[in-house]
Parts: sequence; C-alpha cells; structure tokens
Amino acid sequence: MKQRALIKKQIIQAWNESINEDYCNQRINSERSLQALFWSRLNCILSENRRLFIEPTITITTDSGNKKVIPDIVVCNTKEVIAVIELKYSPRAKPKFQKDIESLCSIARNREQIIISNERFRGIEKDGKKYALSNNILFVWAGIHAKEMPETNELYLSAHEILNGCYLQLHAITEDNSAPTLRIHHATYP
Repeated sequence: MKQRALIKKQIIQAWNESINEDYCNQRINSERSLQALFWSRLNCILSENRRLFIEPTITITTDSGNKKVIPDIVVCNTKEVIAVIELKYSPRAKPKFQKDIESLCSIARNREQIIISNERFRGIEKDGKKYALSNNILFVWAGIHAKEMPETNELYLSAHEILNGCYLQLHAITEDNSAPTLRIHHATYP
C-alpha cells in the first residue's frame, strides 16, 4: 500500500495524538468525542487540499435492495475518496467490531458504484464536488477498548480478504491505572 503511505502515516499520527493527549487527559468520554477530537487532530495534520466528511451516508445497491452505510470519517483528496475510517469507543469492554468491519467490506466490494457528494441543502454553492472511491483506498478501524482478544492479531480479517492490502487497524488498549497500550496492525496476507 505504498500509494497511501502518507495518509496512513497521518492517520496513525492523529490517532496517537488523540490517545496520548486527549484520552489520557480525560477529554474523550464517548464515541462522539473520540470522533470529534480525532477529526480535529487529523484535520490539522492534513494539507489544505484534503476534505474530511463526518458520517456521510453511503447507499449501496445490492440484489436484495439498498443498504445504507455510515462510516465515521471519510478522507478525500481533490478528486476521490482515499480513506474510510470507523471508530469504536468501549474503554471498559472488548470492542464490538463486526458491524464496522462488515461496513468497510461492503464499501470495498462496491467501491465502483459509490460516490460521496459535497452538496449543500441551502446557501451559496462554493465547492460542491462528487468524489468516487480510489482504487488505492485505505480502510481503517480504530478503537479504544479493554484487553485484546486473540483474533485481534489477525485483524478481525480472516474472513474478509476484500480488505487485504488496504486495511489498517489501530488499537488503544485500556487497563486500570495505566496509559493505553497502542497497537497498529496492517492487513497483508502472505
């Protein structure tokens, strides 16, 4: 995934800052505050030609009907979506990840038909654009949670080959009376 090395590095930096500076100083107390503070950290790191969407609704048409997927954060360059991020906040429990991973897989499977739009409901049109998904998109799951489960090392991914080579997983593993342990996993099959 050399094509997305920079955004991967920036996401990891924003995650580390969010945990070390915000979570450790008790500024993150919900998934919404994690989303807001992570977005803010990432927005400060990214260049001005990047666009961040928070919770865009993505409609995927399947044989069984339309499915709506709402990722936490989507990152675009000037032409296309380059990263989709799912966040989880459960500092006292093991993370519930299955729905997030299924959402990322649905987006990955249907990336050719998905467009993210910057349309406003009212006001003066300034920068309305439509963003297709890049062929070199990065999918990210990041969570603050209690001790890891054994399958974490396999990136919750053994059944999700669609994310091979384009998936990053970030953990902040919480324990009583200590700072979270940060772990980074990349999805690559041998």
